[in-house]
Amino acid sequence: MSEHPESKKPANGSVGVPAGNIVSPVQEAVAQSEWLTEDFLAAEPYPIPDVTPEQVEEFLQQQLDSASQSGSTSAGGEPGSSAGIADAKPTAGHSYPPPFNQHEVLVPYTTYPYCTVGKVFFNQNGGSWVASAASIGNNAIWTAGHVVHAGDNKPTGWSTNMVFVPGYKDGAAPYGQFAVRQLSTRLAWYQHGNPGGLYEDMGAGIADPLNGRTLSQTVGWLGFAWNFDRNQVWTSLGYPAAAPFNGQRMFQDTAAYANDGSVPGSPATVGIGCSMTGGCSGGPWALGFGSTNYVNGENSYSINGQPLEIYSPYFGDNAHSLKVWAVGS
Repeated sequence: MSEHPESKKPANGSVGVPAGNIVSPVQEAVAQSEWLTEDFLAAEPYPIPDVTPEQVEEFLQQQLDSASQSGSTSAGGEPGSSAGIADAKPTAGHSYPPPFNQHEVLVPYTTYPYCTVGKVFFNQNGGSWVASAASIGNNAIWTAGHVVHAGDNKPTGWSTNMVFVPGYKDGAAPYGQFAVRQLSTRLAWYQHGNPGGLYEDMGAGIADPLNGRTLSQTVGWLGFAWNFDRNQVWTSLGYPAAAPFNGQRMFQDTAAYANDGSVPGSPATVGIGCSMTGGCSGGPWALGFGSTNYVNGENSYSINGQPLEIYSPYFGDNAHSLKVWAVGS
């Protein structure tokens, strides 16, 4: 499989980080022996952030000015459609609980494009955690912002000792463990966390090559779509690990746009039907999964008391900026 085309562009990290993103220090390589099978099994599912109407109201009172920040509504670039928010066609949406079709992935996880999705194991604030992520080109992975940083506006909030295990199943790592040496998220998540930064709860990481091959050369990569109409049908993938799931198998969920989220910030987040639990955080929402394979969202947060719905940040120019940094670095 050929290298991702954007990998031949100059590394953005060498000329500065794109505005609105914040990057962790480069971390020491994680030894292959650091995460053993028993460590995989002992890692706790990172809880999906949930919000209550009371939290949102309190934040809006405290952050009245910052809550009116405007997101990107400009026409998007490749791949695919350039329809922006302003041009979006009317959406029907769904009331709670919205419909969805969810099941365990039954094909071999080494089959493309499933092999691009995997689990991340990492330390954060003294705990050992597990979440989900996907390969997006070169050595880059995409996940949720809360997976790479605690959202507490502190340099100590960065996750450490992270490894990406594509195609993970029942404790097995068919492609090995890719050590993640640098992380990035959006400033809104870094500074405000839950709920004020959920509209930019996006995370990316740069993995070290393994056995002389980049991540993309090893498992391929998913495309990326931004500034698309909200009225879409996505395939959400991840490794739910909190009950009733156990985190050892990949699940996929097919669902249409249900509604816009009510957390502060702009552009508004996007909700779909889904019953996956903690551990699925950061798993990709793909448009045309199995054909075009464009990442256009991720498992981010849920509403307290509504376990049959999950939300993603809207992917505009902000998401594209973070992706360009990760793939180009």
